[in-house]
Amino acid sequence: MLIPLMAEVAGSLLLIAILFVISAGLLVLLLGERRKNHHDPLFVTNQIESLLRYMPEGYIGVDKQGIIQEVNETYLVMTGYARGDLIGKKICMLLAEERNETLLSQLKTIELQKSVLLETEHRCKDGSFLPLEASVTALGSEHPAFMCFYRDISQRKKDELSRKHSTDLLRYVIEHTRSAVAIHDKNLRYLYVSQKYLDEYGLKDASSIIGRHHYDVLPDLPQKWRDVHQRALAGEVISAEDDPYVREDGSVEYTRWECRPWYTEQGTIGGIIIYTEMITKQKEFEHELKKTKDYLETVLTHANAPIVVWDTSLTITLANQAFSSLFGLSVEQMIGHRLVEFEQYIPLQHRDALYLQLGTRKAIDAAEIEMAQSDGSNRTLLWNVSPMFNPDTGDLVAIIAQGQDISERKKIEQEHAGQLEELRRWYAVMTNREDRIIALKREVNALLKYEGKAIRYASVEDETHA
Repeated sequence: MLIPLMAEVAGSLLLIAILFVISAGLLVLLLGERRKNHHDPLFVTNQIESLLRYMPEGYIGVDKQGIIQEVNETYLVMTGYARGDLIGKKICMLLAEERNETLLSQLKTIELQKSVLLETEHRCKDGSFLPLEASVTALGSEHPAFMCFYRDISQRKKDELSRKHSTDLLRYVIEHTRSAVAIHDKNLRYLYVSQKYLDEYGLKDASSIIGRHHYDVLPDLPQKWRDVHQRALAGEVISAEDDPYVREDGSVEYTRWECRPWYTEQGTIGGIIIYTEMITKQKEFEHELKKTKDYLETVLTHANAPIVVWDTSLTITLANQAFSSLFGLSVEQMIGHRLVEFEQYIPLQHRDALYLQLGTRKAIDAAEIEMAQSDGSNRTLLWNVSPMFNPDTGDLVAIIAQGQDISERKKIEQEHAGQLEELRRWYAVMTNREDRIIALKREVNALLKYEGKAIRYASVEDETHA
């Protein structure tokens, strides 16, 4: 049973039935024995006293002043007293102080009503209190006496306390669960409700809806949900993962819910339980996330730069056309393949260094790699590789690599290097030629000096002296 029933068959009915049997037995005994022993009233009295003394219910006989005149063995066993402890004592000694003041007024009421059924507590010999159900009957009018029959209900009280604790615990668990939960009876009246349910439906508090009909609290529930409630009351378990709910103001809420029946102790359906989770914000987030994902995929697909993503097993999970074209393949032909299947496109002298960096740092910074193409040509790409981690756990999720084709740049750099080298050669040639001319001019000046003539190239002479 999911929810314990709070109602039980009243134990008082059993006590009334027992008293009825006792009274009937006494009457039969008296009538029977009167026929046999009408001349012996002592015999009849002894029979009655024996029956009261050993009956399964506790018995105390008191007079109008509340003085105990008789007590049976069952009562003595229940409370631990000896007969001498009670006979001639006021019955109020057995009651808690707060009950003593009302005892005489109760006896007067019983004297008028002749019979009363009530619950009380009697102090036992050890000072503890025993819960009892008492049936008190007044006898006589001028000098009334009272017959008090007691039944030990301590176990019933423990059971009631246990059931109350279970009910309070159930209410506590439901109220504080992080899910939106509502429990209804078979008439769809609220029995229990969680705080999350109140928050998500904008309801004030639990006390304002407990006992009210579900449709009075939420009058704008669509017919399809009302049909679900009836199906659940018939025994079905129904659920939905992504259900739009249009409110009266036109706004749309999205819910994930389940509706199932709960059963009584007798196995009959006692009502329904509704689990509801408002996922409107989640849906809005998912919508925004999808828009962002679609945008990024579009950017990725049409990006000129080659981009590839692989997981921790080196399996390619995402790539764009710019990357797959490096290998003369389509994107579909690359997804799901391991990265090492394409290592032959990377020069052997670069592989060990790249694998070492990926193994230790999970990253590569500005690595220039000349890659062989399927058509036999070579392309030079500048690669940057970065790891992606789970922000909550710190675990490695994937690695993304982005390349930049620098083939043209490398070609220009090579052309510039060639031109520079050629310039260097021309510079060297020109520098050697100039040095030779200066040397010749100096030789001419030397000959002229030898012949006693004036020199012709004074500038080279100045450079010499300088």
